[in-house]
Amino acid sequence: QVAVFLQLRLPIPRFAIVASGADAKPRTSDSMKYSTAAAPTMRRSGIVSGLAAALLATSLPTAAAFRLRKRAQLHEGELTPRIEIRKPTMDDREYVHTTFESGLRVLVVRDPAAKKTGFSVAVEAGSLEDPLAFQGLAHFCEHMLFLGSEKYPSTDAFSDTLALYGGQHNAYTSSEETVYYNEIGNEGLEKGLDIFAQFFISPSFDVSMVDKEIHAVDSEHKKNQPDTQRRLWHLLRSRANPLNPVHQFSTGDLETLKTEPESHGKSLVEALRTFHKDNYCASRMHLVIVSNYTIQEQLAMAHKHFDAVPTATAESCPPRPEYTQFPLYSKELGNIGRSFMVHSQGSPELWVTFPMPALKKEYKKLGEAYVWNVLSHYGPGSLKALLLKEDLSPHYSYYAENTVAGSVVFLTFSLTEKGLANTDTVLSYFFAYLSAVKSAGVNKELLHSIQSLRQVMFDYQEDKSSEYDAVSTLAGSLGSVAPEDVLTGGVLIDQPDEGLIKVVLDHLVPSNMNMALVTPKFDEAQGTSHEPYYDFNYSETAIDPTLVSKLEGATGFGLAPPPVLSYVPTKLDLISESAGEDGPERLVQEPRAEGWWLGRGGVKLPKAIVNVKVGFPRSMLENIEDSVLAAMHARVVHSLLEQPADALQMCGLSFSVNSQNDGFGVTFSGFDEHMAQLMEMVLPRVKTPGPDSADAFEQARRQLLLDLSDTTKLQPYQHAMEAFEVVTIKGRFARAELLEAAKDTSKVNPEAYQKFLAQVFGQAHVKVLVTGNIDRARSKELTGTIATFLGIQAGAGSNSSGAILSEEVHLTVVKPEEPIEIRIPNPIPGDPNSATLVTYQFGVPTIADRLHLAMLGEIMDRPVFEALRTERQLGYVVFGYVAPHSSIVEVRVLVQGFREGPDVVESLVEDVVKNLTSRIEGLSVTELAARRHSLRTQLEKPPVTLGQVAGQYWGQLWNNEHCFKKKAMQLAVLDAVDKNPEAASAAPLLEAWKRAVQGEGGHRRKVVVKLFGAGGGSVAPAPAAVNSSSPAITLIDSKTVQARLKGAEYWPHEFLCE
Repeated sequence: QVAVFLQLRLPIPRFAIVASGADAKPRTSDSMKYSTAAAPTMRRSGIVSGLAAALLATSLPTAAAFRLRKRAQLHEGELTPRIEIRKPTMDDREYVHTTFESGLRVLVVRDPAAKKTGFSVAVEAGSLEDPLAFQGLAHFCEHMLFLGSEKYPSTDAFSDTLALYGGQHNAYTSSEETVYYNEIGNEGLEKGLDIFAQFFISPSFDVSMVDKEIHAVDSEHKKNQPDTQRRLWHLLRSRANPLNPVHQFSTGDLETLKTEPESHGKSLVEALRTFHKDNYCASRMHLVIVSNYTIQEQLAMAHKHFDAVPTATAESCPPRPEYTQFPLYSKELGNIGRSFMVHSQGSPELWVTFPMPALKKEYKKLGEAYVWNVLSHYGPGSLKALLLKEDLSPHYSYYAENTVAGSVVFLTFSLTEKGLANTDTVLSYFFAYLSAVKSAGVNKELLHSIQSLRQVMFDYQEDKSSEYDAVSTLAGSLGSVAPEDVLTGGVLIDQPDEGLIKVVLDHLVPSNMNMALVTPKFDEAQGTSHEPYYDFNYSETAIDPTLVSKLEGATGFGLAPPPVLSYVPTKLDLISESAGEDGPERLVQEPRAEGWWLGRGGVKLPKAIVNVKVGFPRSMLENIEDSVLAAMHARVVHSLLEQPADALQMCGLSFSVNSQNDGFGVTFSGFDEHMAQLMEMVLPRVKTPGPDSADAFEQARRQLLLDLSDTTKLQPYQHAMEAFEVVTIKGRFARAELLEAAKDTSKVNPEAYQKFLAQVFGQAHVKVLVTGNIDRARSKELTGTIATFLGIQAGAGSNSSGAILSEEVHLTVVKPEEPIEIRIPNPIPGDPNSATLVTYQFGVPTIADRLHLAMLGEIMDRPVFEALRTERQLGYVVFGYVAPHSSIVEVRVLVQGFREGPDVVESLVEDVVKNLTSRIEGLSVTELAARRHSLRTQLEKPPVTLGQVAGQYWGQLWNNEHCFKKKAMQLAVLDAVDKNPEAASAAPLLEAWKRAVQGEGGHRRKVVVKLFGAGGGSVAPAPAAVNSSSPAITLIDSKTVQARLKGAEYWPHEFLCE
């Protein structure tokens, strides 16, 4: 349960909270395993000319690329030959890139397995191109672009078309690019693509929408302001050279985009149009389409809809600027060797940054990859092993930002209490480790093994989960590399360069760093400086020269460079066996062990996923201390195993351990060749951490205390969701209760931990699902091996009926007789944002109900967004959706913002719900048919990743709900509706909607959470705000909730496979 609190995420499709925001801190690799997700983002500027010859010259092939183009020829309306793309060995897609006469760069991808079409445009303009007088303009342009064009003036034309055909859209603004990406059912493609193209031909930039959308950007920034990571990211960048645009505020807000410029007579609308004209020009744009249409058909559509993009000339579309002539940091500028102190509510951290020579164009050499391997190492002599042994830092992350403005390496050390008191020691160990690496020189054998591993992982990588994800990734990469390298750039080491590696290492020195300490112990009121955009105080001083001198001489401590990678996969043969279309095959059925197998399925990779459930009775966690111990178990196991398992995890294998209410989940994934070795290492520790676990236990307990104390790690809506779970799910504990329990070392200690595990494994049963490149016989053997490692005797432990002794008891949801209202303050200090969650319970659905509710979720999405965000401007986070909640399904509306208090928001939500009732009632036959077709397309799409293959069934197996033919049954319902005109009406949808929002017989089962931000109104309920005869819940803890809901009925935990 603690894990649920610390990882709670909204269970709805990806949205702009993570995809948008120009100053969002790039994702880092907290696990310390370098991945392409954390790879530097690189882009190529190129030389663009309005003359055809000059445009052609910018794309002339290199000698290596020419071999790919030997049969290429120019096509009508295109400036360059159509070329193929370097791709993974197992990739059966067809990739073709060309340049249209306008200068527009186009990549089309034929994916035979695609059920929808994804399309995207990346523009080589980001926050670096913001005018100083309009900071955040690139981000604001991203918001405004979707809101109509001369040809399609309606602000809803695009979103309505996508929604009708099962599509979605999003966008993000980064430092050097803005990426717009979309997905739509093929039957709506021509219309959707035409509307989309007009945004880059003649956008309307409707003046009437400016004020509304500026408030959306302002709300987005207000949402981000309390985030410590964003604060630090901006603060460290703001110290860059004032001639380099990196120093600017990239998100923008009401002040920087409107209030301040208008006070000087400047027009936001005019600035927006100028920005679009200057930057959204053909030769700085990249179009990507991914579809099951042929290459010729896709290119024909691209020409049809995008040939109207104005032709680029040297005057109208000059190359995007580069800013490396203005060094980001230097001693001469006085902005290197600086130390910052910043307050945080959460865990202390030490940030260290190092400016680098420009690395963006060196993507084929990828000198950073060697350094990332060095920092990822956790074997004997490694930095991480020493930091953990000395209880200074449980983990650290690293990232290189490579843009047209320059390159900077960021490292972030998470600190323990001891580490916070000894930051100089953390830095000494870090620089001593680098000294050992530099002294040894570049290990050619290690470099070759890194290169080989990257090649194997590239060739046998999994597909993107959707066309939507594929186009966003491709479009975001095209400006960084040559077209033929769009898949390989920043991933493969094509040109190993020991000299470049040495250059990178030589810049990781104490005299070339800035540092920032983030700590709860810093009193913000004592800060000597103020950051205006994120509104916090901090202190800034020069780094002590004595410390720099000490760090420069740091050596020893038993630190040594990493060894050659020893588990690079070499056995890559594929099995041919699969369980078939009826779902997983049961291989083992014993009283305390079950084994299930899926086989390879449609994913042709030498990889596997093995899911393991160590189940125990729900009653095991009725005690709050046991809930804490269960959550800590995962942390302890990871801590104990990270070093022993490092060599395997560095080479494409991983494991995870998590705690649920009725069991521990253990997952192994990656290349199957060495998976058994990883299991042999991990599973015995899952059962018995061992006598050396006491220190790891105490470290995990202290880290848990920090995590539970840090309210800033979650958004206000996530805190509202926590409260919702505590109130509605039987047996949940509140964050504050878990925190107090974790502090009590008389009950939460190593002895209690060992006793708890003995009780768990004394009653546990094991359930296993094997997916991927492991055959039937080996999978059956694995189940027995796993049970043995976990100390579970497969043939023992049944009662007289042969049933598993450790009975599964599932989470149940309250079934309120009258509305429940929860009123609590926002726990994030000073955060003005409130959150309102309104839920309506439908109940336990049948197969047909699930289809109707899925359609209703699609139908309500846009109207809720348009009414509450676009029209009312209630906040940046606004969603209407349908979600499962244990065994039931609910209709939900979620709003986060600071413009209205939750009581007002709830009344507005009710108005929207009433309007939706009329909207559903009036659905046309044509729209209903389109939505059914969209739903069918989603259901018919096969899983494309191993995680998706396993995910279809693992939840069912975990909960003992064996409805493996659910998808086929849903398609059968659709077939029946399509054949029966009377059944094709809106009546079933309307009935399902009314059952949820109005209740059966007018008896609504409604739960509302109102989280009040600072200045957002009183938590104490006003008489008009109380919607039931029972008082609102204002204190969230299990005892208060139990008393308030005494005698309440709970929904049965059942799955209706009918």
